[in-house]
Amino acid sequence: MSKSKLVKNNVESVSKEIKNEAEVIHENLSADEQTLSDVKDYQLLIETGQAEKISPKASGMLTWQLAISEVDNELYLRLVANGCGGLFSKDWISLSKIATVLETQPATGFSSGVFRPLFKGASANNAGFLAAVLRSPDICLLEAHPEKLFTHVLYPDWRERLNKLNTISSQEKITED
Repeated sequence: MSKSKLVKNNVESVSKEIKNEAEVIHENLSADEQTLSDVKDYQLLIETGQAEKISPKASGMLTWQLAISEVDNELYLRLVANGCGGLFSKDWISLSKIATVLETQPATGFSSGVFRPLFKGASANNAGFLAAVLRSPDICLLEAHPEKLFTHVLYPDWRERLNKLNTISSQEKITED
């Protein structure tokens, strides 16, 4: 292949990458606008919860929120920030749907991939980030498998822990520091 064709191919490749990145940014802006408009339907109970990422190589903290929907009176979680960048979905995920997923998991452990169906977005980070939030001290439904780094196990009393979360009312609003 001639040098001019190589340059042309490289320019086309870079152009496609930039176009794809612009589309992702536009989608994220649209999602952010949708997220902001959705806030009016939720009463925040935990405004800024923090969770450590699962991978020891990852840096930064995940920030999440817990809210009660004023439409169906159910609790919802969502990711709101990734301390060191990276894409993720800001969709509200109902705790009842999370519980449905957890009900079917084996006691021997499971991967974050079980949470993928809960998200509309296609980011590879969504499921792992949700698992990290479910491991966080404020939610505490999952813990790390004792031998496998990216495997989770349910706390034996995870249902009671979930029920305790469900007793939080909008009058008991918690603001984390």
